Amino acid sequence: MSRLRAGFIGLGRQGSAIARRIRRSGTPVTVWARRPEVAAQAVAEWGAAVADSPAAVGRASDVVGICVFDAAGVEEVLFGPDGVADAMAEGGIVLVHTTVSPTQIRGFAVLGEKRGIVVLDAPVSGGPAAAESGELLAMLAGPATAVDRIVPVVRSFAGQIARLGDVGAASLAKLLNNSLLAAQVALVHDVLETGERGGVGDGLLDVLRAGSARSFAADLIAASGSVDVLLSGQFGPTISKDVNLLAEELGRDKPWPTVLELARETASMRRT
Repeated sequence: MSRLRAGFIGLGRQGSAIARRIRRSGTPVTVWARRPEVAAQAVAEWGAAVADSPAAVGRASDVVGICVFDAAGVEEVLFGPDGVADAMAEGGIVLVHTTVSPTQIRGFAVLGEKRGIVVLDAPVSGGPAAAESGELLAMLAGPATAVDRIVPVVRSFAGQIARLGDVGAASLAKLLNNSLLAAQVALVHDVLETGERGGVGDGLLDVLRAGSARSFAADLIAASGSVDVLLSGQFGPTISKDVNLLAEELGRDKPWPTVLELARETASMRRT
């Protein structure tokens, strides 16, 4: 079987690392970026080819990864004017790495099917450092034949692949994962405040990181210096977006699960 040609859109820190690892695995990679200097850097540093539009990326690729911020960005580069879907050959595969809701990704998959392409649910977890080292967790959902075809590409940047069924399942798993992280941030914040009121010194965070309650949330807070600093950086708007997506997806027909209630506390802390 011939090697797939890959395309990539969304060259932020994580997206660039993913695309770079795909290229270094021997797969040709064509990229598009809004800022010419970003595309030029990809050419100079790791040998990407540059397209002048998302459609040109689709035309040059058998599989295209999209790693932009939100669903609106995905829709624009995939189905907007001069989008990927306008030019991608029938049978092409799109990997949506952006965190979107299950409803949104299912809508993209339906639109893709009408254009003769397969849109796979493909969020990732682990952050830029894991992308750099090829140790991301990749969650894949969609038609098994399409997933089978792109697994070799995904293995170039993912240390673990979770196959989760039909389109929408991977996005739900990602939202639940991120909401649990947000809930853990709220819990750590509550414990730290309770400890402070009780006269526990600064060493409490060290206890939470090394003791039986250790968590990634405590590590993030320690690295940032405080919950406030953590939420004021990129983590804040990203985690809030994902928590709100889960809330919208679940609706208000039934009581929200505890994890979402706690996660919304973290999103609320960012606004205050």
